Amino acid sequence: MTASTALLNRLRDRTVARPRPKPIRYGAAVLAVSVVALVQAAMLGSSAPWFLYTPAVVLLTLFLGRGPGILATILSAIGAGLVVMRADEPLLLTPVHWGASVIFVLTTLGLVTLVEALRTALLDADRLREERERALVVTAEREAFLSGVLGSSTDCIKVLDLDGKLTFMSEGGKRVMEISDFNAVAGCPWPDFWQDAGNAEAKAAVEAARKGEARSFIGKADTYRGTPKWWHVAVSPIAGPEGRPDRILSVSRDITELRASEEERERFVRLAENSADFVGMARTDGSVFYMNDAAKRLVGLEGADITRLTIADFFPPEQVETVAREVLPAVDRDGNGSANSTSGISAPAS
Repeated sequence: MTASTALLNRLRDRTVARPRPKPIRYGAAVLAVSVVALVQAAMLGSSAPWFLYTPAVVLLTLFLGRGPGILATILSAIGAGLVVMRADEPLLLTPVHWGASVIFVLTTLGLVTLVEALRTALLDADRLREERERALVVTAEREAFLSGVLGSSTDCIKVLDLDGKLTFMSEGGKRVMEISDFNAVAGCPWPDFWQDAGNAEAKAAVEAARKGEARSFIGKADTYRGTPKWWHVAVSPIAGPEGRPDRILSVSRDITELRASEEERERFVRLAENSADFVGMARTDGSVFYMNDAAKRLVGLEGADITRLTIADFFPPEQVETVAREVLPAVDRDGNGSANSTSGISAPAS
């Protein structure tokens, strides 16, 4: 960029983009035409009276606006007329000069109109550029925010095309799936990560998403490095500009530990239900919420509502205070504790 171009850009920014008050703009037009008139009279005289005014009017219109441009046109015509004015002419100007003056005014006003249109276009271009720059900043901030959210999520967030092939995977997803380089799986059919019933569920979910429907399922699938895991999967369509499914979103949550906990609880329940021993469970506040059938038979509570019972109900009065003061705090603090009832019933409290 040359020095003159840079100077014009700075001048345009200070005048076109940030217009000055009317008195300043019109005053600047009068001053500029006066300077041009002096230069015109000194350099060209009456040989080319309108020569320097036209470019001056164009620049004034561009930088100051249509109103100052029209004023500059009128003042320029007057200035040129003064240069060629003849005292011996009845109308001060010869017919040729009058005709030339009219042509100058008309053509210059036409230029003023065109330059004003150019000026408006420049203003619109500046406005659009600023809006685009703001939009780019907002988009960059949004992308950074979404990237941070996706990166911090432990869910495996994926975007598929309508054929079910992987096009995107979140950073958290790559971690949980044990994938170091997404390019290794990009374009792979997502249902192929599942076997047997899980594969059928994944294909059905993709097909439903293509139709605009959301599906979810629970299944078992290995990570990229072969680690078996249980997943809760939600699949939903991503609408395009026309409202029809354009891509597919798949969110898989690792529920391996939860699944193991549920299986452990189910095993405990089966053992408790089949045990001939007294098995009961209570909260640390002492309220009972579970007793197996054997326990109910041992204390004669078959068919009774046990939710109203507390641990204190299984101990004689002289031991209730010990249970409340020592056993329950020990369970709350250490995770286990026990006490023996003098009636012969051993009541674990863990």
